[in-house]
Amino acid sequence: MIVRANRLLLKHLFFSALFFSPYLLAAQPDEVLALMNEVRTDPQGFLAHRLLPFVKEKELEDNSYAKSLIEELKYARKINPLKSSAPLEKLARAHAQDMGSKGTVGHNSSNGMTFENRVRKKIKTGMIAENCDYGSTEPLEIVMSLLIDEGIASLGHRKNILHPGLNYVGIAIEKHKTYGVNCVMDFSGSEQ
Repeated sequence: MIVRANRLLLKHLFFSALFFSPYLLAAQPDEVLALMNEVRTDPQGFLAHRLLPFVKEKELEDNSYAKSLIEELKYARKINPLKSSAPLEKLARAHAQDMGSKGTVGHNSSNGMTFENRVRKKIKTGMIAENCDYGSTEPLEIVMSLLIDEGIASLGHRKNILHPGLNYVGIAIEKHKTYGVNCVMDFSGSEQ
């Protein structure tokens, strides 16, 4: 029994170490980007093959935010895929690390700098936007959380993902002192 308990403990520690491995965290932004591009380039396919099964599995059939996303994707037009941007990824990573190390949330840096001032240092003109997600460990959970956007009256995170004028994104997933993990997505209309 002690040997079995020790094996379970070692297995738990191994998978915990694996989860917080920078290699695993580094692999996930590509998966998040692929899912965002799937909903942008094939909204009805995403609805049928991703969203509806997710809503059923999570028992969100009566959730008004999930219902509004279902309705929106039924009629959404295909738009261009997002392109990965190294400057935006660097900005997103710095913000995710800042929030993660301090256990904070939101779009302002821990030093009080606003999102716009932070991003405008690199992206001088055009549209910019930011999404932040906390505690979601799977790429699909991150994207669904932001698309459903429960509790956000403006649906700003959903709008950012589905906005045809936003063409570039930088995605970072980092450890978070309070939530375990956080994901930051910085968007722009043009890469500068």
